[in-house]
Amino acid sequence: MFMRPRFALATRSLNQPLRAALKTAANMQAVKGIRIDARQELRASEMSQTGKRQLLHLLREYDLQLTSLSFSARRAYYDPVEMDHRVSATREAMDLAALLQVQHLCVRIGTLPESPESQQFQVLREIVNDLARYGNHIGVTLTIIPGAEEVSVIEQFLGQIKAGPIALDFDPARMVASADELPSRLRALHSHVVEFTARDAVRDFSGGTEETQLGRGEVIWDELIATLAEADYQGWITLLRTEGESRRQDVENSLRYLQRIFGEF
Repeated sequence: MFMRPRFALATRSLNQPLRAALKTAANMQAVKGIRIDARQELRASEMSQTGKRQLLHLLREYDLQLTSLSFSARRAYYDPVEMDHRVSATREAMDLAALLQVQHLCVRIGTLPESPESQQFQVLREIVNDLARYGNHIGVTLTIIPGAEEVSVIEQFLGQIKAGPIALDFDPARMVASADELPSRLRALHSHVVEFTARDAVRDFSGGTEETQLGRGEVIWDELIATLAEADYQGWITLLRTEGESRRQDVENSLRYLQRIFGEF
């Protein structure tokens, strides 16, 4: 049950300008890939062919692979406030992914409605089918990031997306509030998982979660990594840190922590 890990870094973890973040990532010996934020770090409307060549040149110079893009909307996709703008911005992010020849755009679309009869479910199904259809046309897979919803709710929604490819980014920090243990969730969903975000969290008093340094939260990493290996996961493990005053150090500590766990296999 051995898997050779491929580590990537979400550059926004470093809270640096993109060029500086690429250099920092290149100096982390085990990091061979990066994930760029298509809202905060790059924008499709600002990416010219010259800009594309410059970015790809930097990646070659630093021996890094662009593994995926992320896109964060401020509201759930079924929220009527600025819905058209949100969908349009997502399509632009997908265009950027296609321009950079990146297969996966990782997106949080909001908590999945439980009832397929609800208006929110029907609106979300229509929007995601439309985005999946567009992704199929340009060669980009919409990769959604679920939270603590029941596995049956996630599977039910995925089964409604038939217009194009759909996949999952498994982020443990968004799932620790679930009633299910994370390894069992991963086993149930592994056939849909194409991205894995290495992030830790604890449950707070309100039932939500609070991000922590990896290894100091509620995720039992040796069990989860063993489940990844059991599922024969072949994708990237992307380190992400969105909070804290020492994010670069936290990322480096997280990398060493995961390497120790993988060393036990």
